Amino acid sequence: MQITLVHPYPDPAAHGLRVLSALLKDAGHRVFFINFPDRTGDEGSVAADHSRPRYPRRALDDLCEVAADSDLIGISLMTNYFPSAVEITAALKREFPEKLVIWGGVHPTIRPDECLDHADLAVIGEGEQTLAELVASLDAGDPLGPEAWSAIPGLAYRHEGEVCRTPLAPLETDLDRLPAPDLDTDDQWTLWNGRLAQVTPALFMRMLASATVSAHYGKIGYQTMTTRGCPHSCTYCLNSTLRGMYAGQRYVRFRSVESVIDECAAVLRRFPFVDYMWFSDDVFFARPTADIQRFAELYGEHVGLPFYLLASPTTLREEKYRLLVEAGLHTIQMGIETGSPDTQEVFNRKAMGNDKVLKAANIIARYAHSIEVPYYDLIVDIPWEGDRNRRETLKLISELPRPYRLQLFSLVLYPSTVAYDRARAEGLIADETRQIYDHMYTVRDNDFFNVVLTLAAKGKAPRWLLKAAADERLQPLVDNPLMKPLSATTRAVLGPVKRLRDVARAHRRANTLASQ
Repeated sequence: MQITLVHPYPDPAAHGLRVLSALLKDAGHRVFFINFPDRTGDEGSVAADHSRPRYPRRALDDLCEVAADSDLIGISLMTNYFPSAVEITAALKREFPEKLVIWGGVHPTIRPDECLDHADLAVIGEGEQTLAELVASLDAGDPLGPEAWSAIPGLAYRHEGEVCRTPLAPLETDLDRLPAPDLDTDDQWTLWNGRLAQVTPALFMRMLASATVSAHYGKIGYQTMTTRGCPHSCTYCLNSTLRGMYAGQRYVRFRSVESVIDECAAVLRRFPFVDYMWFSDDVFFARPTADIQRFAELYGEHVGLPFYLLASPTTLREEKYRLLVEAGLHTIQMGIETGSPDTQEVFNRKAMGNDKVLKAANIIARYAHSIEVPYYDLIVDIPWEGDRNRRETLKLISELPRPYRLQLFSLVLYPSTVAYDRARAEGLIADETRQIYDHMYTVRDNDFFNVVLTLAAKGKAPRWLLKAAADERLQPLVDNPLMKPLSATTRAVLGPVKRLRDVARAHRRANTLASQ
């Protein structure tokens, strides 16, 4: 069989899709991997617009040419990439109406009915077993349609106008049984300068250099994941929904330390230009201390590059943190989200209250001399917050030990989350296209509190200023309509400047390596 897999995200990591590619290749199939980034879906500086094309027509023509001989075309998507997947699928169906197109990822899992208005099939849940059995069925010559599809787990399709769903495939509990991500540059293409280009090692270096974190640090990073699942149940996140779908199964799973080290070492042998490793797990720190110690030992011996981690206030422990700093931790990103106890309850994060946040931040600060400045994430534009709640967040920020930087994300009420269900029940969602599908989490409301947080994002705002901004006696300033254009101007100037600086830094690094 020949299969084409399409990845529409700006970051070329595509860990899950590359694992699927490796799985299919291990079964003897040929896989064309297409990195087809749509930056509007993730990094747009203005709100997205369903009515505007996401891709140049010639790039879609190139994609159709590469996929012309494929027996199956798969597209991975999250909710904010729904318009991208629609546009790609429409182009494929115009050219090849008979070709089978399957969608997978988070959005098809939560809204298969909507996806089947465009795709022939949708994968529900983790897709390794589903895709392997579907391809085996096609390879065996089984007739297309419900008779064969009904026996494949985790699949959704239409039959006589009705959406049919098969039972979920069980979660893979031993992640070491899955292959390492497919990084073969043969049969790999990427959208580059408006056209589809076949990937070479040199172009792959530039792709990695342009990734968000790589561009920021001016280094070339390799991104991977060592876990699946998350122990937290934040109401704005789909993890609690997915855990409910797999009730009774072990949802949080870890790859062995040896598997992770083997992957990183193999990447370095193949791509010696990689400067650092980026582990994008929700909760790397949820691993047992013995695992962390083993990782630190083997990583230092076999990899030795700086690395980047995510953390939560309740899983970060000093012993674990010290071990990772000694092993080469480059920087850490931790979700604070809010400093308001009321909002923490709305988000089901009371266990991660301000005392836990400050305790974790103080641990990080004790090792500040050994790593880059840490990043703390905040969620803004929360419909259940009043000014009092937002002042509480400012007060918490004023108490954070330095150094730090803030990352601000506008709340997107993704479908099937607890927060979405509440907002829908309370009549807060009038237009899903505008409020969800076209709502970029990088685009924030223009108001007093957001402009203060924007100005405080580098962690250098005086504490007295943050405390003053949190004083309720400043309410007349908060209500002043002039604050909106001020905030809009601040973001309009700072956002593009930062992005241009980051991209220039990354390309300088790539050019230096290319000249060597």
